[in-house]
Amino acid sequence: MRIVFFVAPLALSVAACGSGEPGKHSVTSPAPGKSAGAFTPPPLPAGYTRLNAATITDILPGTDVTHCQYVMAPLDHDVDIVDVEGRQSAFGHHAVAFSYTPSGTDKVGSEVKCMMDSTEFTSGVSSAAGGGNSAQSITGGAFLGGVGPKGRTTTLPDGVAFRLKKGEGIVLNLHYINPGATTVSGDAYMDLKFADVDPTRLIAALFVNINGGFQLTPSMETNSSVDCVAKSDVNIIMMANHMHEYGTHATTSVVHADTGAVEVLRDDPVWTTDMVNNPTYATWSAASPFVLHAGDVIRTSCSWINTTDAAITFPREMCISAGFALATGDNPTAPLCYNGSWIQQ
Repeated sequence: MRIVFFVAPLALSVAACGSGEPGKHSVTSPAPGKSAGAFTPPPLPAGYTRLNAATITDILPGTDVTHCQYVMAPLDHDVDIVDVEGRQSAFGHHAVAFSYTPSGTDKVGSEVKCMMDSTEFTSGVSSAAGGGNSAQSITGGAFLGGVGPKGRTTTLPDGVAFRLKKGEGIVLNLHYINPGATTVSGDAYMDLKFADVDPTRLIAALFVNINGGFQLTPSMETNSSVDCVAKSDVNIIMMANHMHEYGTHATTSVVHADTGAVEVLRDDPVWTTDMVNNPTYATWSAASPFVLHAGDVIRTSCSWINTTDAAITFPREMCISAGFALATGDNPTAPLCYNGSWIQQ
């Protein structure tokens, strides 16, 4: 099963996917290519539902924009997402699908700018809707996958899927960065394979340790680390480091509460720009996950070289441990850490 993780730009049109049977949802046709260069989606694979990106236009030179679009209406039943495919055009940083529970103002087809604390790990909807704080933004909804410009995929263990709960729809977080000298547009598509809920299928939930308190001094190297004490056990099946283009080295480790021993989960001694959207994971099987026990400390350490003449802060640059933990079908989310604070979703 292929699930795309760290990703790039998307601005989606509505794909009607309400109360139909899994695998028989309405499908939108490919959107015209309006991005820089030709962008023509391939034929829709059998058994998939396509979400087409509604073009985000007028991305000005030197700008960094994030949009959130409500793209799928809430379902009247639980459904599993067993595969995610897709690709986006140039100039995108990420396009991530999150679940949302509708309020009176949420309307399929609507779009809001969701800058604030919006990242590839947060829906940003809370901040966009009402200037919410960081914790509210982060805990906005369950991560459901995403796509990138190279169309690469990451594999979850067999028998593991994402779950969209009854009463939840899909909102997309769409981030574009235009480093060039001309105005551009962005396009993308995402193909989801829905399946009936299988009680034997395990559920994957995004698990992150976020360091958002650093500042990169201009023209210098910066090192930063964040520790977070686990308040409950977490069964981890995948873990990777995540930085942006100024990163040079990242390490995720665990300090065991019972022995004080430090165990490295993932070390990236050399960071490349390709790793921004295509991370290398440490992996464990669903039958034998890595258990982060209550009382253990998860530590994320990062190094960067800021080659610009301006200070850089989160979320333009990042220092994050990110991966997947096993969750239950009743609550398909995992705890997370933000600046050293454990947040139980």
